[in-house]
Amino acid sequence: MLTNGLVVLYLWAIGRPFIAPTEPLKLFSDNLAAANSLYLSDPYSLLHVIFGIGLFLYLDWMKPFWPTREKLIVAVLGSAIWEVVENTPYVVGLFNDTSDTAAYNGDSVANSIGDTISAVIGFLFANRTGRRVSLFVAFALESIVTVWIGDGIVIGTLRLLGLYPI
Repeated sequence: MLTNGLVVLYLWAIGRPFIAPTEPLKLFSDNLAAANSLYLSDPYSLLHVIFGIGLFLYLDWMKPFWPTREKLIVAVLGSAIWEVVENTPYVVGLFNDTSDTAAYNGDSVANSIGDTISAVIGFLFANRTGRRVSLFVAFALESIVTVWIGDGIVIGTLRLLGLYPI
């Protein structure tokens, strides 16, 4: 709780809106391209589910005897750290396609909290289903996001490495 509170304060301090400025809080926008990352969830929320799955699998491998509660605390901290890093001007610039008029400008506070909830959902899913099912679901979610919006963890990583055109 304290961790997410600090993320909210950070996002507020750097000028991120709490919700989409022109509409009430909604689960999704009617126009995902124009309001990306301003609502509680968006297509990228599925990537945060994958992040949560990955955090569980990594922590379970590195610390198999830790209680699930402790692993979850570390996963929430990891998600919170990513939300801070993801919203720095440098990383926003890396993700941004400046030729796009609806370019990514960072997350709203609601979207950032939604991203952490998505990571927790992924973490808890992996905890209940095991490695094989979790990896299959992560692959399926990555495939869905790639087909749906032409982006994902793989494409984003390749783009950041300069191996995929923006």
